[in-house]
Amino acid sequence: SFPVDRLRDPVLYASLGTLFKADPRLLRGFAGALAPLGGTVIVSTGHTDPAALGPLPANVIAHRSVPQPEVLARAALFITHGGVNSVNEALYAGVPMLVVPQGADQMLVASRVVELDASLSIRTEDVDVEGVRALAQRLLDEPRFRAAVSTLQVAQRQAGGYSRAADELERYLQQAGRVTQPGAADLPPQG
Repeated sequence: SFPVDRLRDPVLYASLGTLFKADPRLLRGFAGALAPLGGTVIVSTGHTDPAALGPLPANVIAHRSVPQPEVLARAALFITHGGVNSVNEALYAGVPMLVVPQGADQMLVASRVVELDASLSIRTEDVDVEGVRALAQRLLDEPRFRAAVSTLQVAQRQAGGYSRAADELERYLQQAGRVTQPGAADLPPQG
């Protein structure tokens, strides 16, 4: 089980998702960048064996599986691949992000949350320990990121969540069921 009782603030969390095997050097770089910032650093390794990261600083916890919503509820910062679910969970928890897109729609997601001041972004090929640490420090120190994420958090919570989404889908399906196909009498004359 995950050692939630070992977490010290600030909690700094890094995960590149669970669908792909992340490069251990990249994950180790995140750990090395965040560890000097204090608190507890959590690295979710997904399909990557945590042992592949090698020796890590004492304040770093590396696990294959992390209870992400619980960790985000405590986190001050989230390094993410920019998957839609991860970004939405971070916004719901009010956590600024450093987005490191890995593929698919993640560049688009990264661009949007940067535009909204909820995150900064860096390309994988540009990642180095000093650069990630500097970006993470900005996200922790500059109030505009926390303010933007707080605004988005309130909006997301007021939107009604999955319950409202289910209600809207049901309403749509009911309305769609009432729509009839045009009959021959309703079609314009051909000619």
